Amino acid sequence: MSDEIPQLQRLIDLAKEPSSDKRRELLRQVTDLFLDKAPTYNDAERDHFGVILGSVAGKMDIAVREQLAKQFATVPSAPHGFIQQLANDDFSVAKDVLQKSTVLSDVDLVAIARSQSQDKLEVIASRPSVSEAVSEAIVDNANDGVVVKLVLNAGAKVSRPTMLRVVERSQTSDVLQAPLLTRADLPPEMMQDMFMFVSSELRTKITQRLDSLPAGVVDKAFADAARNFSVELRQEKEADRRAMAYVREMARRKELNEQLLHQLLRGKQNVEFIHAFARLADVDVNTVRRIVEARNVEGVAIICKAARFDRTTFSAIVLLLDQSAARTAQQANETLALYDKVTPESAQRVMRFWRVRKEATEVPAALAQAS
Repeated sequence: MSDEIPQLQRLIDLAKEPSSDKRRELLRQVTDLFLDKAPTYNDAERDHFGVILGSVAGKMDIAVREQLAKQFATVPSAPHGFIQQLANDDFSVAKDVLQKSTVLSDVDLVAIARSQSQDKLEVIASRPSVSEAVSEAIVDNANDGVVVKLVLNAGAKVSRPTMLRVVERSQTSDVLQAPLLTRADLPPEMMQDMFMFVSSELRTKITQRLDSLPAGVVDKAFADAARNFSVELRQEKEADRRAMAYVREMARRKELNEQLLHQLLRGKQNVEFIHAFARLADVDVNTVRRIVEARNVEGVAIICKAARFDRTTFSAIVLLLDQSAARTAQQANETLALYDKVTPESAQRVMRFWRVRKEATEVPAALAQAS
């Protein structure tokens, strides 16, 4: 850089000039001088340029800074401090470096994600490559629209804990649900959790995706779910205790059957129905509770088909769960057609995920009762 030192010194002296025209000319000269040989400069030399560029650019109008951002955004050897300065500038200046610059580190991007505008977060979420750490910062600080951008970005890496937070968030944010189901790295057990609260159309997509998974992937997912599923035992309500005792007694009498489910629903004994349905289907109570409370017809169909219940039992359960809904003959036929469309294999595939949850809850529950 020895040949450039005299010129740089002259440019530094020019930086002290009050004339905006001279500063603009200085900026042009420094920019040209740097870009002409950018890859050849060492770190100290790049920093030297960055100090001059940052000092002069900070005194220029926004149009000049926007042009600088465009010029330096794709320069892999651009001065780090200067790129940081541009990234923290107004959005119209920052957007190009936020989108394209490889000079910005994860630390830089996380800091911006935590402290600045949703516009900037959206641009970061759309970068060609987004690390797990940056994705986590985006999910923690962005609105749903920005998180959708992140989820749809195939170049964004999302850790399992961050993905789980997005799945939980999608329970109250419909706009996240369909984009999540496009993620190739969405774990099968999280898909299954989403089955409980998404629309009928998305439930069909979940079932199709689960059916299409190779056996090895599914087995691994079951193993991961069993290993990672953490159980938070809640204190059982008195109604649940009575229902559990009732179902145990019906099972002892050999009266725990489909007919009993009809009776419980007709008698509006919903808690007992949930426990009986769960016991008959070999699914944990909380899973059944969520399906019943959401009036999730597809979920009921899967449980009934896997348990090999008669289609009339399925129809009666659906009708009795929502007695306020007046159904036409056509709607009733459509409900039965839904049951017929669910294959036993598909139902069993979904049920295997739910049974992992049941098995994971049984050991802690037994320990809690024994203590």
